[in-house]
Amino acid sequence: MQIKVFSSPKLHEALSLVRKGLGPEAVILDRHRCIDERGNTMWHVHAARDYINEPDPVPRVSKTEELNDILASATRRLERVVGGFERKEVDSLRKTLSSTQTQQAFDQLIELGVAPNYATDIAEDFANKKPIAEALMRKGAALTPETKQEVVLLTGPSGSGKTTLAAKIAAHFSLKGVSVAFMSTDTERIGGLSVLQTYADVLGVPLIPLRSRSDITSALIQTKAARLLLVDTEGWTNRQLASTKKQAELWHHLPCSRRFTVIPANMDEADGIRALSQARELGITELALSKLDETTRPGKLINWIATGAVISYCSYGPEVPEQMGWLSGKALTALLASHAEAKET
Repeated sequence: MQIKVFSSPKLHEALSLVRKGLGPEAVILDRHRCIDERGNTMWHVHAARDYINEPDPVPRVSKTEELNDILASATRRLERVVGGFERKEVDSLRKTLSSTQTQQAFDQLIELGVAPNYATDIAEDFANKKPIAEALMRKGAALTPETKQEVVLLTGPSGSGKTTLAAKIAAHFSLKGVSVAFMSTDTERIGGLSVLQTYADVLGVPLIPLRSRSDITSALIQTKAARLLLVDTEGWTNRQLASTKKQAELWHHLPCSRRFTVIPANMDEADGIRALSQARELGITELALSKLDETTRPGKLINWIATGAVISYCSYGPEVPEQMGWLSGKALTALLASHAEAKET
């Protein structure tokens, strides 16, 4: 067991240091407030983490395995959010905040869907309209089809916005002069190709259906000149797992440089746990957040960010190619503040 002491003038900052230093599995042993020699208040938090059951060190694993471990950790953190907090725990966290303004910001964040333990970490910055959650973000690398060919798989739950995000990414790079092509494994569902075909026609790029493994070789030959290949897929449902696994057999034979699970911002955390578990089974290693305009509780984005999962692109609204990019602390503050103001009016 490893025991450490974390100190900070504010309790929520000390607790944040615990999570950063020992991880989400850390156990709080004790916390107390004292006055230092300069007369300033200091909080000291004793925390521990038991490493007994952890495996012995092993040789360095591949990047995909590392990302898969990150998704496993992200799932555990979401499980803790779903488990919920008792009212007295929320009140206890609220009392650790130093000012009325920060406590009011904490209340707003809770109402917007932020888990209480994360709300304490960002309440002061949110109260002062500073960028929030920057330290929690783990961003994926930007796509660089200008320097190397990128093959990007987009999958995720049904209705998550995969096709729209594929179109946004395609339009963005097409406008920069990058040669783009679409592929799709959504071939058995009636109308599965129709929306993507419309985007392909508008953008003037090819769309190649992948119905079987034998289609892959010819498709790659046809798109050899393309710098960016975007592979759309049929969405997951609990009732169609066989269809998803059949598609996955095709995905594994594609030379994918990136694999995105598209998660809608309005997804419930309990459903998110299932989505992350499915992603791990299918070898999907990064998240892309969609439909930021459709959620009434954008604070849930903080819960996703705090899981430590690698987050790449996000999209806001159905317009193509607008409203797509990367989350930032500044953008999150603006998004949450606008929703908080709307609730007050």
